[in-house]
Amino acid sequence: MVPPRPQTLQQWRPPAPNIYKVNFDAVVFRSSNLAGLGVIVRDSCSAPIGALSMPASLVQSVAELEASACQRAVQFALEIGLSRVVVEGDSAIVIDTLLNGTGKLASYGNILDDIHVQAFAFQCVDFIHVSRVCNSVADALAKKASASLGLQLWLEDLPADIAPLVFHDVH
Repeated sequence: MVPPRPQTLQQWRPPAPNIYKVNFDAVVFRSSNLAGLGVIVRDSCSAPIGALSMPASLVQSVAELEASACQRAVQFALEIGLSRVVVEGDSAIVIDTLLNGTGKLASYGNILDDIHVQAFAFQCVDFIHVSRVCNSVADALAKKASASLGLQLWLEDLPADIAPLVFHDVH
């Protein structure tokens, strides 16, 4: 009999000092044939710096939707003036493709190209795949887009339904 492997705790971790963590996610609302994108930015003390939630049109694939969420996350980080970031998402295919450059022929290759171009504007940028557990706040923000007609943006103060998730993420 093989002994069970110890469970690894999967929890969101803050970035190193002077670096910001940008988590992104996308969700599909099957009932309305729409989608939502969510982004949360936190500092090395885990404090929220900014967040966004926005509806999106359905595209050819979930991977393309996740790539769009990553693109919006990178744009948002640049818009709020960040220069050193770690961009995290729970789509292994998008992160792997960004890191390995293997998605040029994908239907969303143009989105990946745009992410790479924008990434040059950062002093330091890294793309990391994380589990869904580590991406729960971005997921909740993406789901929040189902009740919205457009972009919702928060700087520092988060909506009352999202703030407890940030606290839970780090405790």
